Amino acid sequence: MEIEIKNFFITNQIPLDRKFLVAASGGPDSMALVDLLRQMGVDLAVAHLDHQMREGSEQESVVLQDYCSKYNLPLHETTWPKSAHPQKGLEAAARDYRYAFLEKTADKIGARYLLTAHHGDDLLENIMIKFLRSGIPREMASLKAVSHRKDLIVLRPLLPYSKADLLAYVEKKNIPYVVDQTNSEAITVRNRLRKQVIPLLKAENPDLIKNALRFSQEVGATEAFLARQTRSLPDFTELLGAIRIDQEKMACDLEIEKAYLEDLIEKKYNERVQLNRALLAAKKAQEKGGLRIQFYQQYCWIYPVKEIAEQKQQSIKLDRPFVFQGRSFQLTVEKAAGSKAKKLVAVLPLKKKMDKEIENISFGSLPVGQKVFLPDGHHAKNKKLFAEKGIPSSLRSRCLAMMAGQEVLFIEHCYQLREENGSKMYLYELDLGAKERSLSN
Repeated sequence: MEIEIKNFFITNQIPLDRKFLVAASGGPDSMALVDLLRQMGVDLAVAHLDHQMREGSEQESVVLQDYCSKYNLPLHETTWPKSAHPQKGLEAAARDYRYAFLEKTADKIGARYLLTAHHGDDLLENIMIKFLRSGIPREMASLKAVSHRKDLIVLRPLLPYSKADLLAYVEKKNIPYVVDQTNSEAITVRNRLRKQVIPLLKAENPDLIKNALRFSQEVGATEAFLARQTRSLPDFTELLGAIRIDQEKMACDLEIEKAYLEDLIEKKYNERVQLNRALLAAKKAQEKGGLRIQFYQQYCWIYPVKEIAEQKQQSIKLDRPFVFQGRSFQLTVEKAAGSKAKKLVAVLPLKKKMDKEIENISFGSLPVGQKVFLPDGHHAKNKKLFAEKGIPSSLRSRCLAMMAGQEVLFIEHCYQLREENGSKMYLYELDLGAKERSLSN
């Protein structure tokens, strides 16, 4: 095992003259990892978090303190206060707290590499849990031998070994360890798989862990290949609270397109989804993870399923900020951006009545059925204008429309009334905070 651990560093081109931080719990897995690394002679520090989630957890600290004192290893410890334990989502909260502690400790001691004692049984359990919950392949490859977490490189050199292998190692070396009795209680899906299902599978094939590792590596290689292929795909545009992608520029193999969209959804919306291949190939809409993926005209759109209500037209006061669908704007007759202006949206004709007063200007979503005056003297239905610009019906209420009485001056991303002569009005989008927006209108 010692030689194979050294080969892990050589194979993955990990320099041995760096500082390494090991996450240790005092269990047989992490104690085996700490001991293996110590024997390699690397610059090693140990980090331990007492989660205080079970009785007797303080014994972990005793075991680690004794071992680290014996071999003169730096030990960094802290506890997760019980008062900070949430009523729901305890495991996820514990993981977040643990990694925050590990990241802070690594930064403090100048360690770029973090090692965890995940082993082959952990990997197998992880694959089976992901299979039960989602069936998304890339989730099944989440435990990689080498991965990145923020500024840290996370190393998992024990994935080829079983829990039994590591237990045998510490027993042979007479290394003290703590047994977490809650791991034997069938109170979680993971524990039920560990105690009831996996032993039956191992009885059928003793090489099950090797197969799990091979499967994870193959899935990881496939995901890496698809990620490389998607780099040549076009950038997206953020528009109307949605993501828009030009279909023509996105034309590629179906699997690459699927991987690109799934990765984009994860990055922008923090949702891991598995898109339906048949619907994707047919360019038909589908809903996943609270999002709608829709192909309309020349574009692919991704946006939240929850539709935003139409905002009725209401009057504007010149030089006063107003809010439309959560965004702030200002209409002025002066071409002066001001400190809060984000961008100039449109230059509009200044409409006046016969008595020279400025005609009533309003803003809001475009009223259903509202016709738009065209330069050739004809009128067009607004849905035709939206369709020509590739904006689906679900997003049309998000387009800011400006009107002078019953005449349409401007439809965001669709239409703008142009008059060469006469005075102008300038429509700016503003960068206002939530408090400033609440004072508008």
